[in-house]
Amino acid sequence: MDLKLSLDEQNFRDEIVRFVDRAFPVAVRENPSAVDEKRWHQAVANQGWTAVEWSAEFGGPGWKPIEIYLWYTVTLKANCPPADYCGLHVVGPLLQQFGDPVYHSLHLENIISHTQTWGNAVFLDGSSIVFHTNVDENYLLQGETPCIATSPKIDWVLLLTNTGNARSLFLVDLNLMGMNLVHATGTTNIFRLTLDQVLVPASCLLGEEGKGLEYLISLMTSFQTVSIVVHLQVALSNLKKVIRQYGLDSDMEDQLADLEIELDALEVMGLRSTLSGYAAKMPIVTIRGHSLARKISDSFRDALGYYALPDEHAVAGSNEPPMSLADFKLKSWHTEYLPGCPTGFRQDLVAKTLLGL
Repeated sequence: MDLKLSLDEQNFRDEIVRFVDRAFPVAVRENPSAVDEKRWHQAVANQGWTAVEWSAEFGGPGWKPIEIYLWYTVTLKANCPPADYCGLHVVGPLLQQFGDPVYHSLHLENIISHTQTWGNAVFLDGSSIVFHTNVDENYLLQGETPCIATSPKIDWVLLLTNTGNARSLFLVDLNLMGMNLVHATGTTNIFRLTLDQVLVPASCLLGEEGKGLEYLISLMTSFQTVSIVVHLQVALSNLKKVIRQYGLDSDMEDQLADLEIELDALEVMGLRSTLSGYAAKMPIVTIRGHSLARKISDSFRDALGYYALPDEHAVAGSNEPPMSLADFKLKSWHTEYLPGCPTGFRQDLVAKTLLGL
């Protein structure tokens, strides 16, 4: 979908390009170090551009939809490290709608400054068994749950807990006694969070007790992002490069054509919904986007074959080792760290809400 930009919009895009060239030079884009990524996040925070989709009221730049789209187009295509998706797209919007300004404004400031990284423990699968009980003016949390994050170092988690048929959301500091976070086997961004009699103050409750699911349902429709379309554009572009690199053009021609058609349709729906201000279709874009991301990720594995198995050992006599997890992540991360709730979360939430589970 070709956009006809006004002169002001072209100048705005050029300003972003110049900023990216200074803060994240071409020389580091293929394989940025942790220092490169930290320098980038600090530069973005200093510029006031971390939370580009937040309103000025909550510390965002107050950009128009087209400006937000241009930001994501330039930065993601330049392979710039994304900011903490959970903080920006889940915790921040929830705090803006339901948080207490007295207790929670500092969290918003830390997300904007990129000094606080969040994990997302709001899965609704059978392994989520965290309960909360009242203890004087505090809450006692007990149980375990999966947790997703885009960084190996997490400072706080958004946690969904159970009490009978009601569920509540808590903002929990991982440094509290009784908190234990470990990587799930064979994954890069999934953790296992265990809580052993963790005592948290009442100020850590997000909104009202028992309204956790209600808040998450509200999040699905009230805060949507077109950046998912740009993530998939870049992912498909990277997939094409891999296919050409391995000489699989003819073998994967039909598969690639199907992906391009699906992405074109998603792009048209996403951009029209966003740029026209008609956000009602954005939840559909997000759900379809996560589905398409899985297909693109599967196609990466089809194209890379043996080299996409980072846990395998090199074959004796082979002149190439299997691809490392870092190498595979570098090629396909745009399908792994999509904005919004975890893969499958929206579908699970809608299904269980309709079924009264």
